[in-house]
Amino acid sequence: MSCTLLRPDVAATLAREHAAAKAMREARRIQSCGEGRPETHKMDFRTSEAHRTQYLSIGPRMGRFLYNSVRAIGARNIVEFGTSFGVSTLYLAAAATDTGGKVTGSEYHANKAEKARSNLADAGLSARADIRVGDARETLRTVEGPIDLLFLDGAKDLYIEILKMLEDRLRPGAFVITDNADHLPRDEGFLRHVGQGSSRYLTTLIGFNKGMASQSLVLS
Repeated sequence: MSCTLLRPDVAATLAREHAAAKAMREARRIQSCGEGRPETHKMDFRTSEAHRTQYLSIGPRMGRFLYNSVRAIGARNIVEFGTSFGVSTLYLAAAATDTGGKVTGSEYHANKAEKARSNLADAGLSARADIRVGDARETLRTVEGPIDLLFLDGAKDLYIEILKMLEDRLRPGAFVITDNADHLPRDEGFLRHVGQGSSRYLTTLIGFNKGMASQSLVLS
């Protein structure tokens, strides 16, 4: 079984981007020492300088989890909310290469979308991803189904809105994977919609480094 994730151009691009993200986090930590770390999930993604310039990206463990999830269900129609600089997109596009699929991503900030496209080109994965610029509530509205995997990693208060917009296009057996699930209220909104008591989703929380992700299996 081939594994595009291990291809030299893909591995080199991911190593470079993870290193850049780590360096940026360390610089922010030093700069904000004694001032308290800003909670980016509480900022307005449209006007926040942090959202426009910082990586805010997943780590290697989460990336491999995404890759494995795509491969496990043979996902071909993959949708991503919150591309940022495209680190997660690289993992999804590598998996899509192996399943014969494609990633439709969304990013509000044009400079980040441009960088994401550059990373995909460096990894030889441009043909496997379409990054749409603008408000995902508009740019993803026209995505055709059936959707095999939906990855949510943008503005947390939009998770439920994006899911409801797309859920009639999710096929049975699809995955809905969310990053930073621990930043979401447990008793309302997204986690209540997909959580215990839902007849459509079977959801589990998974720990990654200091945060939590959720994986929801679409039952019907």
